Amino acid sequence: MSKAPKVVGYKEISFWQEDSIGVIAIFSGPDGLASMDFFEEFLKAVTLAITDEKVKFLVITGTDDIFFRGIRGVDYTNIKSYLELTSAIASFLSTMVKPVISIINGKAENLGVELALLSDIIIARKDAEIVLSDNFEPIMGFSISALKYSFFKTGKAEEKSNCDLIMDGPEFLQKASEFIRKTGNPGLTLLRRNRLNSMRDAISIEREAFMLNSAYGITKEEGKEEQ
Repeated sequence: MSKAPKVVGYKEISFWQEDSIGVIAIFSGPDGLASMDFFEEFLKAVTLAITDEKVKFLVITGTDDIFFRGIRGVDYTNIKSYLELTSAIASFLSTMVKPVISIINGKAENLGVELALLSDIIIARKDAEIVLSDNFEPIMGFSISALKYSFFKTGKAEEKSNCDLIMDGPEFLQKASEFIRKTGNPGLTLLRRNRLNSMRDAISIEREAFMLNSAYGITKEEGKEEQ
């Protein structure tokens, strides 16, 4: 798989096709965070992958040593859009009829972990980290997507605990690409769609909890300022 090229019309991601594989690479920077523009670009790329008959698989990966951590600059002014857009991505990926594979090339955290769990297969580099922070609040269906594993484990990549397959070596991306091309199980997408068929209900419950916790956090901060 090639190094992520710059593509006209995209700043937060890159999207290109290699044979039958459509690749979305996230440009999240050294902090692992992207701007709110990420959502529009990501959804545009997913839509292209869905409608392009030449694309048989969708791959999601990061750049350098970071997969994805989340969005910077989320506050009172854009939190509604933030929740609506994360829900849209979860809905798109959970119902997609083409196989979705996440290749975790380094550190995945919080929103990045939620994104990866919407895949049929998670391939991780041997030294990858798949981490949930102590203050993690799910918003993309984690409460059901994490059931992909009997006991989801946060930390270093571990097969059957937070990823499906670990690959190693300097040719990691090439090995992952070759594995994907050999994957021809049509039941993969059915398993994912069945596993995530309650996505709408899960997101609704998670959003409610997220908003309640956010409001509580705001109240605490306002209390500190008044003292």
